[in-house]
Amino acid sequence: MADSYAPRIGGLLLLAGLVTAIVTAVRVVGEIQGWDPVWFPKEDGGGLPGVDIVWLVPLFGFLFGRRLAQGGSKPPFVASFFVPMFGVAVLVAAVALILGPGRSEDLRANFHYLVNGAPIVALLALFAWPRACFVNLAYAVLARAPVLGVQYLDAQYPAWQTHYGKVHPDLPPMSADERMWLLMQAEVGVWIPLTVLLGGAFAALGASTVRKA
Repeated sequence: MADSYAPRIGGLLLLAGLVTAIVTAVRVVGEIQGWDPVWFPKEDGGGLPGVDIVWLVPLFGFLFGRRLAQGGSKPPFVASFFVPMFGVAVLVAAVALILGPGRSEDLRANFHYLVNGAPIVALLALFAWPRACFVNLAYAVLARAPVLGVQYLDAQYPAWQTHYGKVHPDLPPMSADERMWLLMQAEVGVWIPLTVLLGGAFAALGASTVRKA
């Protein structure tokens, strides 16, 4: 039954990737055109709230969970929700510690600890609900691939000055290549694990709304 249901998950994944790419494109245009900075902030990190693909993670995670549960995969709620949410809390706390008021002066070294540790923390989602983990991982790759492209274009066109090409102001001066490498590490080492964990928790919520046959 799971095999016959796989194409439906694939279709939902493609739809999620398309919608996320559109939101990314709107964000880029909004920043370049100088639209309302409340919704299109240009500072490093992107600012919250705002038009941002991070808000789509819980939405599509919820839908992925429902679809998986409808296909016969429905794990115990407590473990599948609270385990990845614990991972989310760990990552948020780590980012706050690294970027907060009492942070160490060696920001770049601490950032490397984060990008190396976050994928390990993301394994919690695998243990909590493997199928949801793999689906959210696929979505994370689809969601972040366009961002990597925008970051490259931002470096090629300095007039853009979007948040996609900016790093923390307290970091030491670096070349364009060094900045791109740091930004790529953030996408792969932080945002993808966060997407997997947060999406996994909301997948559990989505699955909980599906009654067993």
